[in-house]
Amino acid sequence: MNNKKQSVMAKNTLQALYLRNASSSERKPQILALLTSHMIGMEPGFSYLKKLTQKDITLRIYAEEEMLKQFPLHELVLRTGNDDWISSSMVHDQLIDHFDEIFLPILSFSLMKDLLSFNDQRPMVQIILKGLLKGKRVTALKAGVDPFSAYWQLKGMDKGPDILKRKLNQQMGELKILGLRLIDSNDQADFTVQQTKKTVISGETVRLAHLRKLDHIAVPKGAIITPLARDTAKELKIEIILH
Repeated sequence: MNNKKQSVMAKNTLQALYLRNASSSERKPQILALLTSHMIGMEPGFSYLKKLTQKDITLRIYAEEEMLKQFPLHELVLRTGNDDWISSSMVHDQLIDHFDEIFLPILSFSLMKDLLSFNDQRPMVQIILKGLLKGKRVTALKAGVDPFSAYWQLKGMDKGPDILKRKLNQQMGELKILGLRLIDSNDQADFTVQQTKKTVISGETVRLAHLRKLDHIAVPKGAIITPLARDTAKELKIEIILH
C-alpha cells in the first residue's frame, strides 16, 4: 500500500474514532451571548436571556460599549438574570474555542449590516465571524429585524413601506446563507453540544506544505497528527507547531 493510501486511511480511521468518542461524552453546553442595543427587540432579548438561566448550560455575556453606556452593568445583570459577564479584553481566540455556541439575543440593523459586509473592525462582528469560521453554531433572535413578526405589529412598527420590509427580509435570508440560525423569541432553541470534527494532519497535508515552500505548519491545539505526517515532516524538515 502506498503512502498516499495509508495517509487517507489513517485520516478516515482517526476521524471516525474521534466522532464515536465525542458522541459518548456528555457535558454542559458553553454559550457566549453577545449583547448590543437596538431601537426594537430589546425586551424579547432580555427576556430570552433570563429564561436561559434556567437551562442546564453555562452562559457568559459580552456587551458592546454602546450597550454599557446605555445601561449600567448592575441594571443589565437584573434585566438578564445573569452576573457572568466578560470584557472585550478577555475575548480572544482561545476563549472563543472554549464555547460551543454564540448567541445573539438582540439582532440590530447595524449588526446585520456589518455582518453582511464582513466589518471585522467591529469587535462583536469579529467574534461572530471567527466563531463561524471555527465551525461554531451562531444563533440569533430575529425579533429586532423581522418586520413581518407579531412583535413589530404589537409595537406599531409594521406600517413601513413594503420595499423596506422586503429588504430586511432579504438580509435575514443572507444571514442564514452565512450560517446563522434565526429563531423567534418563543422558540425553544436547542443548545445541545454539537459533534465537531477535529483537524487531522496527514502526510498529504505535510507534502502540500512542502510544495508551497513552507518550513512549518501551524495547527490548532487538539488536532490529530498521524504518524505518517510526523515522519513526512521530519523527512522534509517541516516543523509542526501547535497553537
